[in-house]
Amino acid sequence: MRKLIDINEEDGTYEKLQILAIKAKKDLKNYIQDVLSEHAKIGGKK
Repeated sequence: MRKLIDINEEDGTYEKLQILAIKAKKDLKNYIQDVLSEHAKIGGKK
């Protein structure tokens, strides 16, 4: 499934996400997918 999201570059959000992805040794796309998937799993356990 493909979804497009807008990431604000002006407030530094994009750069922060890039750094987190690098620390996780993933590219930005896969890092965001993993974070969203994990968030959905945790959110569903309430």
